[in-house]
Amino acid sequence: MRGRSEFFSAFQRGWLATLMVFAMSGPVEADKQVPTLASSDSEPEQQVIVNIRARSFEPSTVMLRAGQKTKLVFQNHDVELHAFVPVGLFVGVNLNITGNGAPEFGHDGFKRVIIPSEGRAEIRFVPEQTGVFPFFCDMPGHEMRATIVVQ
Repeated sequence: MRGRSEFFSAFQRGWLATLMVFAMSGPVEADKQVPTLASSDSEPEQQVIVNIRARSFEPSTVMLRAGQKTKLVFQNHDVELHAFVPVGLFVGVNLNITGNGAPEFGHDGFKRVIIPSEGRAEIRFVPEQTGVFPFFCDMPGHEMRATIVVQ
């Protein structure tokens, strides 16, 4: 047991030394200017939820603002797999995909995300190009189509 008490004694001395270093460094200046985020970084994130039900996208038209951080969420409420396949929206755009969907990438970047039953895919990005961008589900026989409009 002697080894254990020596360890704790050394541990306590280490913490005491650390606290003394902080105490001797003096007070923190409250009037120092803290760097702030650029205005584009401080804008709130626009969030759009697209529900997938009965082999359809709801809403069928999604409106986004160009230049604003966006979280595009797809929630699959059906008992079958569905896919989100965008056309042209993500060309040259950095994005982050989370959730339990299975994203696929090709030579030109993001191709699609397959979303399981009761699953969810979240895509974070900043839409840069304005225009009308169709998207669809490419699962056999699903015939699901919708549109994203970036203004």
